[in-house]
Amino acid sequence: MKIIQTKLKDMPSSLLAELGSYRYSVFAREEGWSIPSRLSTPGQEYDRFDRSDVCWLIAWHAQHGICGCARLMKWQCPENSELSDADRESLDGGQIWEMSRFSARLEIDSELPLNILWHALQLAEQSGISNLFSAATPMLENMFGQYQVNYLQLPPGVIQSEDNLFAVRIPISQPHLARRFHGSRRFKPEEVLPSLGVSISWGMRGR
Repeated sequence: MKIIQTKLKDMPSSLLAELGSYRYSVFAREEGWSIPSRLSTPGQEYDRFDRSDVCWLIAWHAQHGICGCARLMKWQCPENSELSDADRESLDGGQIWEMSRFSARLEIDSELPLNILWHALQLAEQSGISNLFSAATPMLENMFGQYQVNYLQLPPGVIQSEDNLFAVRIPISQPHLARRFHGSRRFKPEEVLPSLGVSISWGMRGR
């Protein structure tokens, strides 16, 4: 398993299409999220936050293709947020990234979510960011507890998320993840995909 780091504007078109297919499989087909008609591409999932400067982490397996991903972008408080003035003031105190479209195939690698999270935190630290905001599920919360990931639950309305998700703040300092994944590095797309012909039939993966 290798973790690819790339911005959307630098992503080869073949990898972008593969990512869209993976996202559709996970978020639309499995999770049942709706896709706005104006953003609809048959069999692919995109949203209005897919801007050219957005950074992606993509977990790539030579046999299975994309097995996980995370999108990193500057956090902005939702316009329709019901946060109190005190909450807004406390959250706006520094640069914060939001991690969205966080997904990992546990049947391929049970520790893959932690691996992706570790790389996200490392990338944030290198960019001068001290915290990540992210939506989380009860399953992910249990995994955080099992592997001693430090996090704090945030007030409702901090991020725009789908049903049954709540927001958490994840500080970049994570000693237990550091011990587990120290030394692992991220790759450019061309290092992992020499031909950039990345398409692998989704039907062949049993998805």
